[in-house]
Amino acid sequence: MADQTSVSRARVNAVVFSLLWALMASAMLVESDTYRYASIVLVVFAVVWQRDGIRRVSRDWLAIACYVWAFYTAGRFFYGVFVAGEKGTSEWLYIFPAVFPLVGVALYATRAYIFPAATLTVVVGFVALVATLNPAVIIAGERAAPLFHHNPIHAGIGSCMLFLTSIFWLLYAAETGRLRGRFKFPMVGLGVLTPILSLFGALGAHSKGAWLALVFVMALMAILALLHYAGRWRLHLLGGLLLTAVAVALISASYVEKVAGPTIEAAAKLTDDTVATEGPIASMQRAIVDPATPSSMRERLKLWSNAIELIQAAPFVGWGNEWLREWRKTTYTDVGFTLIHNGYLEIMVRHGILGMAFLLVFVATAVRRINAAHRGGVISSSLTAYLYSLSFFFFCTITTNSNNRLALGESFFILGAAAVFVISLAHEDRMRGEHEERLAQPV
Repeated sequence: MADQTSVSRARVNAVVFSLLWALMASAMLVESDTYRYASIVLVVFAVVWQRDGIRRVSRDWLAIACYVWAFYTAGRFFYGVFVAGEKGTSEWLYIFPAVFPLVGVALYATRAYIFPAATLTVVVGFVALVATLNPAVIIAGERAAPLFHHNPIHAGIGSCMLFLTSIFWLLYAAETGRLRGRFKFPMVGLGVLTPILSLFGALGAHSKGAWLALVFVMALMAILALLHYAGRWRLHLLGGLLLTAVAVALISASYVEKVAGPTIEAAAKLTDDTVATEGPIASMQRAIVDPATPSSMRERLKLWSNAIELIQAAPFVGWGNEWLREWRKTTYTDVGFTLIHNGYLEIMVRHGILGMAFLLVFVATAVRRINAAHRGGVISSSLTAYLYSLSFFFFCTITTNSNNRLALGESFFILGAAAVFVISLAHEDRMRGEHEERLAQPV
């Protein structure tokens, strides 16, 4: 009876945690707050059942930095609401680092269910693409956003994230020996068709920022293949990237030129003006009044100009919740909305250089820890490349869009940061095990 109970509990855990982690990643497919509720469940699981893990991770200086940052931003938020009378917009998102270590503890305790969760995400993503793609409209050159997002730009970013996820899911399955038996060919088919459909969906979404970010990340993937992949898998990935790049260039060149051509020309002119004149602000102002500038780019330039004005006025710690009050005094108040369409400016308007410093320290530490874990054999090459590729893609996209304020961005930061703490715990356990083995050896 005890054995049967243990088996039943294991099965329930497998279903529950696989589903929870798939829901955490669901924002790339469906724009909703589902991942927040999944996060709450996982945090409760960590606090109630993984207290030893929380004590361990809370000794990490990076976790302490997250707690301190969350305490600081919470204080500024409540000061803005109750003293300054400004609640801002999405200010509480900057308190999220408080849960990064806790979700990391939950992820480490349930890491056995991550691959099933990733498989479920890729399967659901494939079905969602098949259900929502409109090939006739896309081929005609019209916008047809796939998946289930509130905005086609978000759909384009979600499609590209699914593209990367499905590629590295297949590579991870091959690297870890899961690509075998009766599921081998279905998995290969899923791992090939999902990226193809994802690219097609990204093309139909007309998200120029996502297109550009994907070009950069594919170059990064080629570099990572050279650095991290050995033997035939390196050649396979490089060959696949080359064929994909050639195919995309041949198929979509005229399409991309039609959609992005005016923006590319305006951006090139803006760059030339910046170099030739007194600086970026004056160049942006000229581009705003230039009738040849596409309307979407003009709106972004107005938003960025306003944001730069605020940053110049409070460069070190930003405005906190009070930035909206100051926004109403900027040059281009007629722009009509306050989503700045640049994630870095979003941070600096609210928290200045201090906010950017926190982000840079976290990213630099993450890179160092991921590299150390990969060198020590703690994580696979495919997982290493996935973490780098997805992160690089996301950080490229927020140069032209405020994705850190979207469900996509929030879930990415929670999962990505949690992965850093998982890797830290795993590396620590590996080092402790090796140390104990050395102590056990006779002198």
